[in-house]
Amino acid sequence: MCGQPTVTGDRCRNPARSCTANHPAISPTAGAANGGPPTVPNADPLNPHAPHLQADRTERLALATSMSTPPETLAVLAADPDLDVRAAVADNLGAPPGTLTVLAADRVWVVRRHVANNPNTPPETLTVLAADRVWVVRRHVAVNTSTPPDTLAELTTDPDEKVRIGAATNASTPPDVLAALAGDPNPGIREAVAGNTSAPPAARSHAGLLAD
Repeated sequence: MCGQPTVTGDRCRNPARSCTANHPAISPTAGAANGGPPTVPNADPLNPHAPHLQADRTERLALATSMSTPPETLAVLAADPDLDVRAAVADNLGAPPGTLTVLAADRVWVVRRHVANNPNTPPETLTVLAADRVWVVRRHVAVNTSTPPDTLAELTTDPDEKVRIGAATNASTPPDVLAALAGDPNPGIREAVAGNTSAPPAARSHAGLLAD
C-alpha cells in the first residue's frame, strides 16, 4: 500500500508500485492559503496533541483553546481563516509571544482585543495596540497589568473615558500619574483612583472624598 497522505489527510490505499495519485506537499500554511483550514507539518494521528492534516473546525477550536497545545501548532492556527480560532489562540495563555505579536496585526479587531487582554503579550506589542483605532482594544490594553507604565500614563489621556478609567484602575499605572488623576473632573476616574492600591494614600483619600 502507498501510505502517503492524500489531500484529505487519509493514507493512500493504492498499491505502492503502481500508485499514480497526486500527493501534495504539506506546508504549515498550505490550507489557509487556499481558503481552507491550515495544515500542520508532521501531524501524527497517534499524538493526541497533534491535529489531523485537515482538522475540522471543532478540532481546531479545541486545539486553539487548550493550554497543552504545542506552540508550533498554535503558530499555525494563528493563520486560520476562522475568526473564532484565531481569537482563541490570541486568548490562550500558552501562545508564544511571537504568535501574539503576529495576531496583534489581525485585520479583525476582536482578535486584537484578545491579544490586548492576554497578560503574556509582549510589552512592546501592547504599546503598539495602545494606539489601536478601536477603543475597545485600547481599553483592554489599559487594564492589562503587563502594559508598560509609560504606555499606561499615555492612556490616561485617551479620548475615550472608558480607556482612561481602565488605566486609572491598573495597578501598574505610575503612582504620580494616579495622584494627578485624583482631582480629575470625571467621577469614574476619581473612583478608580480611590480604589487603586498603587495610588498614594493621600491621593486615594482625596479622590474618595471628591467621589462622594
